Amino acid sequence: MTTPPAKRPLQSRFPRLWLAFQYLACGYFDRGRHIRKHYHGQKRVLEIGCSLGLDSRHFADAPCAFLGVDIDPEAIAHAKKTHAGRAHMRFVCMDLHDLQVAADERFDFILVSGVCHHVPTDKLVPLLEKAATLLAADGRLVVIDYAPSANPGWLEKFFLDYDEGREIRSREALLAVLDAVSGLAIAEQEIFRNAAFVFPWPTMAYKFCIAMKRREAETDTP
Repeated sequence: MTTPPAKRPLQSRFPRLWLAFQYLACGYFDRGRHIRKHYHGQKRVLEIGCSLGLDSRHFADAPCAFLGVDIDPEAIAHAKKTHAGRAHMRFVCMDLHDLQVAADERFDFILVSGVCHHVPTDKLVPLLEKAATLLAADGRLVVIDYAPSANPGWLEKFFLDYDEGREIRSREALLAVLDAVSGLAIAEQEIFRNAAFVFPWPTMAYKFCIAMKRREAETDTP
């Protein structure tokens, strides 16, 4: 019996519609404000799981060398096309575990936005441990992901029902995963109401925003 082909993610099947929906109702603008709270002009930026390059737009005018990586070739092709005029932005289809950088070229800022709830714990911990080896000594790694609330509103219920990620974790569960990452330590954490559009209401969902730093005792082997 043959195995049916894996279903392509929504963003690859309907990139324009998916992006439009992200801008109109999925908290892109408010999420960007929280990303920029931790980005202070760092020179080397890595986005893990960049997909179509949506959150990458927050670095479109930044004075940095930006690299976005994702395992979806169609999403990367779209991101390349979207950001084609920006010489400082590069997108590569690859497994993060294959990324190697010299010690003096490690990233000052790493973004992991909307990725964790797509990755089971047995793969997420090694992924973040690999990210830790790519982070500069004084760098920051920022995780943004769903923070399920006890009484979700109708819009949040809609997104959680139709989101393709099946690993949405409670605060305790996500912190347990992050604590298990040998190369990283939590520096700051918050839960914010991710407004759907540019105004404070309606709330699209609650989100974690967790900034991490390298542990003092971690190895320097990339």
